[in-house]
Amino acid sequence: MARLDESTVTWRLFLCTFAVSILLFTIGWATYEPPSKRPLLNIVGGGFTIDHNKAEIRYDLSVKEVRPLRHGMIIEASFEDPAGNGYYVVRERAQRWRRRYSLRSPPVCGVRARKRYLIMLRVLSDRGDDELWQDVFYVTSHLGEDVMPEPPVTTWPGRDFSPHH
Repeated sequence: MARLDESTVTWRLFLCTFAVSILLFTIGWATYEPPSKRPLLNIVGGGFTIDHNKAEIRYDLSVKEVRPLRHGMIIEASFEDPAGNGYYVVRERAQRWRRRYSLRSPPVCGVRARKRYLIMLRVLSDRGDDELWQDVFYVTSHLGEDVMPEPPVTTWPGRDFSPHH
């Protein structure tokens, strides 16, 4: 068996290292996504929330920032009205200290089980005149309005119907 001299081993080691570096650089280049192409928000959760105590159904949407939002930007969610009367539009302003936001519709009527409902999510400038980002997705309710209980007619201590809870 022939012995390799030190310069040949060094040269082969250099070539292997160079080839691996080129391969890793190519993979990085192919998978690189510029920050400007990434979404502003990521949907953490969403769907319908049923409050059996009040006999109400609402949309709930939770989002988190992927890229920092400027203080005062507007996060807007448009929830399809299950009754077919357009959209419920809910807005919330971005704040420096927050990274997660919850957007909730007013009570909705006409929800049918296993039907897809549209939600449009947008980020607007602080004045609300420029759309900076948007996404569209669907949610499905597993329960329809027909299984909702009747709202209670009596109240008791500790039962609060105020909308602030």
